[in-house]
Amino acid sequence: MFKQITNLNGDERYLIFSLLMFLAFFIIVAIMLFRMKKDYAEQMSQMPLEEDSEINKIDTENL
Repeated sequence: MFKQITNLNGDERYLIFSLLMFLAFFIIVAIMLFRMKKDYAEQMSQMPLEEDSEINKIDTENL
C-alpha cells in the first residue's frame, strides 16, 4: 500500500488540486457561517417546526 502512495509517477498534482479544492470549500463555508446574521440563522432553524397554516391558507384561496 505504501508503494502506491510513494510511487505516484507525476500524479501528485491531482492530489494537491483535490486537497486545495477541499480546503477552499470548507474555508468558504466557514466564512459564510461566521458572516451569517443571527436573525437569519434563527429563522432558518425554526422553519421545519412551523405550522403549515400559511401554506394551507394560500392553497385554499387558489381553489
